[in-house]
Amino acid sequence: MLYDKRGLALTTDNQTAVDAFDATVEAFLTSGRDTGPLLASLDETDPNMLMGVCLRGYLMRMASLIELDIKSQIALVDAQRLCPGATTREQLHVDALASWCAGDLVKAGQIWEAILIDYPHDILALRLAHNIHFFVGDIFRMRDSMARLMPRWSEEIPGYGYVLGCRAFALEEAGEYERAEPIGRRAVELNENDIWAGHAVAHVLEMQGRRSDGVEWINNHEKAWSKRGLFAKHLWWHRSLHYLEMNNFAAVLDAYDREFWPEPSEDNIDICNSSSMLMRLHMLGVSVGNRWSSIAEVSSGRLHDRMRPFNDLHFVMALAMTERKHEARQIVRSMEDFVDNTKSEQMTLTSVYKKAAIPVAEAIINYAEKNYSEVVRLMLESRYEMRPLGGSWAQRDVWVRMLIDSAVKDNQIGLSRVLLAERIAAQPKSGPTWHLYADTLEKAGDARAATAARLEADSLLVA
Repeated sequence: MLYDKRGLALTTDNQTAVDAFDATVEAFLTSGRDTGPLLASLDETDPNMLMGVCLRGYLMRMASLIELDIKSQIALVDAQRLCPGATTREQLHVDALASWCAGDLVKAGQIWEAILIDYPHDILALRLAHNIHFFVGDIFRMRDSMARLMPRWSEEIPGYGYVLGCRAFALEEAGEYERAEPIGRRAVELNENDIWAGHAVAHVLEMQGRRSDGVEWINNHEKAWSKRGLFAKHLWWHRSLHYLEMNNFAAVLDAYDREFWPEPSEDNIDICNSSSMLMRLHMLGVSVGNRWSSIAEVSSGRLHDRMRPFNDLHFVMALAMTERKHEARQIVRSMEDFVDNTKSEQMTLTSVYKKAAIPVAEAIINYAEKNYSEVVRLMLESRYEMRPLGGSWAQRDVWVRMLIDSAVKDNQIGLSRVLLAERIAAQPKSGPTWHLYADTLEKAGDARAATAARLEADSLLVA
């Protein structure tokens, strides 16, 4: 019996394997490019170390790709074979992997939370619980999970900065921006490689409409974060959200071409970043040329594999916004088949597809077909069901924008006015939103309010 760097028992007698396990977990926490090679070296060093096998299963599952999902199932079989004689904590990890592989994401999260009651320094369980709560939009469980653990961590315990980063992101998604920001900044001070903590601060600055601060934050850490692998592109996406709000569309298109879609990618994060950004540009009236086509080509390979509803909706966007709407509808039919053919009540995603993903996907296709009144009908209520799709408030916002844009394009002036008033209340520092609000107020015949809104828009854009 040996121990990891935080003093947790591992069923192995191979110290080299323990060191490889610690290094792989560290790479996972930093979204490092070397996570895969380190995992491979761990497998080679001791293919029978139970926690190494569980880690392999977890990392395969994280990618939401059907070919890696199969590998996670193989890892589960290996883990169950090795389970006798393992510690209680290790056996619980096997149970969590089994629940995740069976599609019961909620149960997997409950098991990781149970581990953390007695083993609060199990940073793998901590981060996986954090991630799974995020994946299913369980924001307040994500917040409370970290709150329970913070008193049992300190700077003397290896990995403390990563815990701060998770705490910061959980607070941000719960709307507690003032509390989240200093915690996230402290985590980056402790370890600049902690891109998840940096990401938490980026979210705060986006949600507060602090455009210059947001660009500066990412610029200042770009060198370090560019080494963090594919997730770094998501930070460049966040920077482009600020450029959008500055009406700096040339900077957005340049970033798109150089940073987050320089070439076609099979990675889901890349697809979501790129599809979402093109949709935002389209709604702002910016020509994106043929940029949709390569995303649609990749998305056409995802017509039948329902791994994560949030990702699926970005595939639908790419296909619907090209001349491949029939393939977008194939994904919707696949979603419906998933709902109809899933027998187990423990399959977490069944209700998510039924209540949120299918209606939002239908709305996206109708938007592409310019059936704007149907988009409004579908989205007015569906927008309140979207949190279980996962993703952040900033990411899901693209579909809220789609609702507003559809109401405007359908000349539903009264509805557009109240939707924009709602949006201004939530994001009072958005210059483009104030401009759109001014246009709508003019159409509604409220010239005085329109003038005031335009002045507010101009002052924000100058700032």
